[in-house]
Amino acid sequence: MLGLRLSLILITLLPSLAISTQNLVYEFEKSHSINKRSSEEEDQTSSLHKRDTTSSTCVPPADFVNKLTPGRTQHKFTQDTNPSISLTWSGSDGVILGLTTMTSMFVSQASKLYRSHDRGKTFEDISSRIDHGYIRKSGGMQVNPTDTNMVILFGYDPPFSTSRHTTIYTTNDAGLTFSKILLPFKIDVSSIKFNAHNKHRLLAQSVSHGELWLSSDFGSSWKLVQSYVQTISWDPTDGDYFYFTYDPSQSMSKNSITNELYRENAITEVSVRLAQDVHSFAVQDTFLFLSVQFQGKNGSRVMHVSKNHGDSWDAAQLPLINRKQFYSLLDMSEDMVFIHVDVEGDTGFGTIYTSDERGIIFSKSLSNHLYPNNKGITDFYKVLSLPGVYITSQLSEDKTVHSLITFDKGGTWNTLTAPAGSKCAATEKACNLQLHNYFSASKHVALPALPLSSKNTVGLIIAHGNIGDGLNFNPPKVYVSDDGGYSWSQPPQLDGPHYYGIGDRGGLLWAIPSQSTPTNIIKFSLDEGQCWHSFNFSDTPIQITGVSPEQGEKTTDLTIWGWDRNGDGMWMVVTVDFKAVMGSQCTRDDYMKWIAHETNTLASLNDNCLLGSKQSFIRRKKGTICTNSNALQAIPTHETCSCRNLDYLCDYGYTRSTDGRTCVRDTSASNTNMDVCIEGTEEVILTKGYRKIPGDKCQGGFNPNHQVESLKKSCARTEEVKDNFGVDKDFFVDYVKPHSNPHTGWIIFLVIVVLALGGALVYLVYKKRSLLMKVRYRPITQEVPDDSANTRLVGTATIMDDDEAVLVEMPNGGPPKNGAIISYHDDSDEDLLVT
Repeated sequence: MLGLRLSLILITLLPSLAISTQNLVYEFEKSHSINKRSSEEEDQTSSLHKRDTTSSTCVPPADFVNKLTPGRTQHKFTQDTNPSISLTWSGSDGVILGLTTMTSMFVSQASKLYRSHDRGKTFEDISSRIDHGYIRKSGGMQVNPTDTNMVILFGYDPPFSTSRHTTIYTTNDAGLTFSKILLPFKIDVSSIKFNAHNKHRLLAQSVSHGELWLSSDFGSSWKLVQSYVQTISWDPTDGDYFYFTYDPSQSMSKNSITNELYRENAITEVSVRLAQDVHSFAVQDTFLFLSVQFQGKNGSRVMHVSKNHGDSWDAAQLPLINRKQFYSLLDMSEDMVFIHVDVEGDTGFGTIYTSDERGIIFSKSLSNHLYPNNKGITDFYKVLSLPGVYITSQLSEDKTVHSLITFDKGGTWNTLTAPAGSKCAATEKACNLQLHNYFSASKHVALPALPLSSKNTVGLIIAHGNIGDGLNFNPPKVYVSDDGGYSWSQPPQLDGPHYYGIGDRGGLLWAIPSQSTPTNIIKFSLDEGQCWHSFNFSDTPIQITGVSPEQGEKTTDLTIWGWDRNGDGMWMVVTVDFKAVMGSQCTRDDYMKWIAHETNTLASLNDNCLLGSKQSFIRRKKGTICTNSNALQAIPTHETCSCRNLDYLCDYGYTRSTDGRTCVRDTSASNTNMDVCIEGTEEVILTKGYRKIPGDKCQGGFNPNHQVESLKKSCARTEEVKDNFGVDKDFFVDYVKPHSNPHTGWIIFLVIVVLALGGALVYLVYKKRSLLMKVRYRPITQEVPDDSANTRLVGTATIMDDDEAVLVEMPNGGPPKNGAIISYHDDSDEDLLVT
């Protein structure tokens, strides 16, 4: 029976398991639920996942069971009854730190800290190095991503403690030694910010009065920067600077639109005020974005962008939003910006816009983009294994949700092709692949892992999904793509939810069934998912709570964490190393040149060109089994192509035609001229409807005759405001270019924002459209499956922007009961900008 499709109704997540790779720490907790097994017991076998009808029978690696068995190890943490465990890889020499905790409102006991120097084969109890102290369960162990030898443990304070200080333990040598430090403030552990350029520098906030503190010696000493600080961030390109917003009202309301944005030098401690009337900001790569109050509009906000650390600002050509809407910066890499602009009302969707290389001029990329009004619940996913590829979800007219993919940075969006031979029920309107992500997690779909790709594994994507015209509640299957998302396969051995991962730069794929009963089966593939084999990683089944491979998808081993459910209930760790079955290191003859987009059937021209070039990578040959070289890097070579219309985005005032091939006039806009304040002057940009995609390398060929005429006209505050814009000219936000004073650190920064008729029309169109597209969400009913193990899911309240970021949380709650009615009333006006 088809599962009920996902409707846009928001529910709350109750976390009990989390993995934060922002801090490279895995957190697990024992669960005592008892459910039926989600899949039958499997033997150590080899079976074929047919890539096409010409595939032959799989040949398993010779004697792989006998080769793998000596390389598996098992360690039990005896005499440890703490129910929660956090673990992390530290350094580059195979060190794992494990921390068990039990902290609650009424009962707490000393934490235990363990260290393994041999990749999880053995562990030493080193609790004495932290004085057998009490460490926080959630976020209690954080790793410096700049140098993973450096780890911080945060002491635990009981709920009713009156202490104004926090004890931390720091190590600079992967746990060989620890230093105990009493902080001069009570820290908010979720606020800690590591510096990508200087491993010793830290930013953190206190739990009260929003105090911002700076450390330049990895926590040994701290200096108070400012109180009543809302948001903080290091500059990603210059490790000497950081940004923060100060609330002059000292109310610390998250909806404040009177904040002030500052940039401070961590060495000289000189701060410069960059802007006033700020709601929020975000910084990534060279882009610094600012959501600022547009005075006279009752809290309405506009976006500004700077590419020189805030010394000057330009108004982004985006719709004005009101208090009940939000902006969300989805991605700011590859020389362009993806931003979601919420549609007015509790619709749960909005529009994706993409920018030019300056982040100033934006074009409509995708409408009806699914994004419930709750922080972080979005399916927007950047595929790391192939440049320019993104996956997200769109809301259909019937309120169901379907997946879309773009291969050209949002120029065109397409449905995902279902695996060859897929069959759908007659009731399905389409037979496409739908991929599950954070929204499905929020709807209690069983997801032990989210979509996975890596910059070190060219073309590979692994994700949970289903086949049909929209996402559904059925237990998902695992799907694999080895060409960046053009084609997909569904290994029959991966039927149902699985933990999964990538190793050896794509030379190894592994998966472990996610079920409520103990298991000892791991499945692995040595040919990018074509053939799968099963192996018993332990003699007796254990209750799996998580898997922790080393970051980077480069190694051939992994550690499996769980506990002996049928025995003494102690924590256990099992390591499996596949190197013995993968053989010797690959030689030059084991590699081939692989051309990206060679399986592209979406473009009218079958020339493998996309984003203006033919990209080729070095990949291991199909059917070759060997260990990838450490020198293998996923760096493409480019062959320039002639330009065509697909190398261009539709410019302001234009939109894609129904076939997605050309740009046509957007009838909702009256003209194609844009008035934009750029560097103190006004430019009128005349366009034929196309704008070249940032980073596109094409030359010659199609030419849309894009013309830019600079009027060299000053953007003065007396600039005329069109009547239909609805804003009095005296209510513009004033700015001037800052002049720094090394003694006071203060500047006056006055900027006059002039938004022309074009921007006003966009706003009016969206406002009108939102009134026409308000949704009354229908009650949902859902069959509760017999195997309530499938109520396990992953979700997050915050989406991190790290290349390998996956924050996983396990809620305690199950799916909606039969006939349950869930109302959607979340009305968020928080800009989700901080990355």
